[in-house]
Amino acid sequence: MSKVVIADTGPIIAFARLDMLALLSKVFERVYVTDAVVAECLAGRDVDEIARIRVAIDDGFERIVAPDYAHLLFTIDAGEASALTAAVECGCGVLMDDKVGRKVAGNLGVSVIGTLGVLVVSRRRQLVPSIRPLIDDLLASGYYLGADIIATALAACDE
Repeated sequence: MSKVVIADTGPIIAFARLDMLALLSKVFERVYVTDAVVAECLAGRDVDEIARIRVAIDDGFERIVAPDYAHLLFTIDAGEASALTAAVECGCGVLMDDKVGRKVAGNLGVSVIGTLGVLVVSRRRQLVPSIRPLIDDLLASGYYLGADIIATALAACDE
């Protein structure tokens, strides 16, 4: 797992919904965000979620300028494209949940960890007591997580 990541929009929203954005700075040495990711995060409708994201962007995450990513926009959205091109340039990993984005990351040789991966690491480091209730909260909020990856994460934590 990379100690430095460029975060995509989805995981930031997921951890904002859990009110656990600070957990990211306990798992990673640095979390970077691009302007495109920031714009996507702040375009939401949930006022509490946006407020939590603003605090994390102002106090915890570091802004990074993404190189030109127009060539990736035919496959993935601007947030994912900007995160991936920045990760390639910096030689670090990405924090990303989107299935297509993760596939593009693999094609680019970029290591990927997702929301559930962070929760598993957090559980193993005893930063959270259990991941099942957190997954249930995400699902209840409308955040999509595939059944297979949920089962894998729960099994990795013996839950």
